[in-house]
Amino acid sequence: MSAIKFFSKQAVACITTSLVAVSSCHAAEWKPERSVEIVAPSGAGSSTDRTARVVQRILQEQKLVDVPVTVINRPGGSGSIGLNYVNQHPGDGHYLIIATTAAISNHIMGLATYNHTDFTSLAMLFDEYLGVVVRTDSPIRTGREFADRLLKDPEAFSIGISTSVGGANHSALMVCLRAAGVNIKRLKTVVFAGGAMSATALLGGHVDAINTAPDNVAEHVKAGRLRMLVISSPRRLSGLFAGVPTWKEQGVNAQSGSWRGIIGPKGMTAEQIAYWDRVFARLVQTDAWRKELSGNFWEDSYSDSKGTRRRLDEEYTEYKAMLGELGYAK
Repeated sequence: MSAIKFFSKQAVACITTSLVAVSSCHAAEWKPERSVEIVAPSGAGSSTDRTARVVQRILQEQKLVDVPVTVINRPGGSGSIGLNYVNQHPGDGHYLIIATTAAISNHIMGLATYNHTDFTSLAMLFDEYLGVVVRTDSPIRTGREFADRLLKDPEAFSIGISTSVGGANHSALMVCLRAAGVNIKRLKTVVFAGGAMSATALLGGHVDAINTAPDNVAEHVKAGRLRMLVISSPRRLSGLFAGVPTWKEQGVNAQSGSWRGIIGPKGMTAEQIAYWDRVFARLVQTDAWRKELSGNFWEDSYSDSKGTRRRLDEEYTEYKAMLGELGYAK
């Protein structure tokens, strides 16, 4: 009888231990307990706002999260206002922000005291490659001709960019022209508040060329008003811009995109990172996401939290060299 009692006590102890272990395991699997905020560090209608709202819609429609997801616009300071807002919530996985190169360039240029390393990298979503665009009556026919003219005279053209010096649009052009041997310090660049505004300025003859995302000029290209000379992608785009050669095809060994990623505040836990890794891995596999990639001329470049951190580290080094050459690095 005592042996049975002993066995029972031992069995109860084992069962209790197992239940505690299972309970601890489940406790470690973090998930949001309240509404999730996705911050767009720009105004309504901008590219980061559009990205945030696409992600929000798919998360909700596909039921990839169990809580409401809202988009909050925090424009200003080349993205620094939105980044500041997110980092006011350290260790809180309920706050995410659509990241661009501003997370890197702002620190290099001394516009922000924090670097991308002061946030939690979560996902790289896509690259939006940029093209040099001219009016259809421009005598410049190719990207190679464009670069060669600037090699001889860096001030030969006025070039519109958006939305800031050191931003993705500006930096991508500088990376490519620097690789072509152009003296990028002497370029005549004109900064506009957005891609649509730069396209309007080009149509009006206020600048000779612009560097912008395909979506900003698609309607004008269809109408025969504008022409794209070259694209900064590793391979040609599809659809409307399939006939536009890459910089590499034009003899310039360079590519540079305006990427969109997602980062969170500093101090997020391993469990929080693992949760968002699972969610975003599922999001990029949905038909809805693939449709958005195609419709917006976005190129899939998804990577998880670890891959995203590696890419940001690599680009920091590249952008620091380029912005240093321009005299913008602090």
